[in-house]
Amino acid sequence: DTADTADTTNPSTANNYTGAECPPLSNYPEDEWTLTAAFQDKEIAKRYLDIHYEYFVTRQDIADLKANGVTHLRVPLGHWILGDVAEDEPYVSGGEGGIDMNTTTSGWRYFKRLVQWCREEGMQVWPDLHTAPGSQNGFDNSGHVGKNKTCHGWDQEQAQEQQQQSESESESQKDSMGPQLPPNVQRTLRILDQITSAIAQDQLNDVITGFGVLNEPFSDCNTSIIRQFYNIAFDIVRTNIGPSTNVYIGDMFDSGRWNDGFWADDVIHNGTFLDSHIYQSFEAHTRDLSPKQHVALVCQRDHIDVVDCCYDEGRLTKGIQRIFTEWSATFDQSVGDQVPALMEGIAENGVAEEWDRVLSKERKDFLRNFVEAQMVSYEAVEPGESRGWFYWNFKVEGGIFAEWDFLRGVREGWIPKFPDRSVASQDVFGSCLDILFQTSDDWSIVEEIPAPSEETLTTGGYPIDDDVVLSHGKNLRKNGNGQWVVKPSKSFEAQVLLVAILAVVGAVVFVLKKGWKKRGYAVINDLDLDLGFNVTKGMKHVETSVESLSSEE
Repeated sequence: DTADTADTTNPSTANNYTGAECPPLSNYPEDEWTLTAAFQDKEIAKRYLDIHYEYFVTRQDIADLKANGVTHLRVPLGHWILGDVAEDEPYVSGGEGGIDMNTTTSGWRYFKRLVQWCREEGMQVWPDLHTAPGSQNGFDNSGHVGKNKTCHGWDQEQAQEQQQQSESESESQKDSMGPQLPPNVQRTLRILDQITSAIAQDQLNDVITGFGVLNEPFSDCNTSIIRQFYNIAFDIVRTNIGPSTNVYIGDMFDSGRWNDGFWADDVIHNGTFLDSHIYQSFEAHTRDLSPKQHVALVCQRDHIDVVDCCYDEGRLTKGIQRIFTEWSATFDQSVGDQVPALMEGIAENGVAEEWDRVLSKERKDFLRNFVEAQMVSYEAVEPGESRGWFYWNFKVEGGIFAEWDFLRGVREGWIPKFPDRSVASQDVFGSCLDILFQTSDDWSIVEEIPAPSEETLTTGGYPIDDDVVLSHGKNLRKNGNGQWVVKPSKSFEAQVLLVAILAVVGAVVFVLKKGWKKRGYAVINDLDLDLGFNVTKGMKHVETSVESLSSEE
């Protein structure tokens, strides 16, 4: 369908395709590898991708983003974009045999066009290396989906000749060279050098003010290797693009592991960011929540993740800060379970499933609250630990993935116009918990895909044990200072009172027994205790402590 549309609107591509060149596929492509491998040859694949590059992102899209307050664009780049493609890899890039900036089939040419559009709109671009040779995570977004989710195709793959060379080196040679990085890691560093050098060569660094060195390295990456990679990549980016270029790195899906003073220097590491991606739609037990519970999860669990880093000996670092370059309005539908049905529909009917999907008013009202809650939570204004966020994605074709579509959300009103950068979202929309209490707990808007089962809800992921989420926010109240606090339950209050009474009785019995042994009797007035005062003080302390408890505590 994309090819047909392009053929009729662009005469230059009208005779590019025939039915023989694009026969039907038995299996749909699931990543860039299987997409490009599906074509009869790379030239046809290039012409096909040119149509996508030419028409998917438009000049009007950039103007619309700017009009809604967007200041930065994150642009994912494939590691093959400048021609670093091995003989056995199906990827296609700009030119045969290496870098060719002037070819009409170059993804780099279209990237430069996008940067120019952003320059005209006064927007900044923060690209990231989204894929890596061997796959840094086994996901489809790495360019080549693996059999398992793992980093080891990238951080452990060792070429035989390199291993032999390492074994033949003397100990002194090894010491002088430092640790030997795996081939795919070295290749990734070479690609980073090529891309960042091209940015400088093409004078794009007035618009490109930040760079992400690797998207979503998986949690099992070798810690030593990934940190070496980050350190070298940091030097490459700032050497090639400029010394003040912002650099962001993936958190390996665990921000807490970086609380050891990594990149903590307030001069050297100023303008560096630990990047996290937060979604609720990828696990069954987070999809299976009511509307209020979804917002409560943002305010509680997700916010705890926001402030989980970055520290050095318990203090916030003055170097690396937090950023969130992926989140969306999706909450109850699994993309992985929707894609097969989507592709089967195209194959059978020629039309994508739910192409004209319409969202109900009630669902859009919830999405507005869900988006605002995330904007507030991910900014983390009060602790001052986050420096911003990016929404994924700016545009999506069709309707099945509508909640991922930023521009559609703007048009339909469930994504608000962004406040000025100098104004905190919390000052405009209220606190996250304020938004929670504005949210209707209407289960009818939930369209969970796939339908939950006992098996899916009890396997995988981490069970939700947050009291605020489990109570749908009913255990919250505002204290005398207008702050939301956890309201103790009746049973908890009774338990506190019982403990206090038992503590007083125990103290009296202890003193009486002590006095009896000493003098044979004891009189309460003889005791150097003001029990009434202490009990009152103790109860006040208990009440104050309960009011100050967070849900986690």
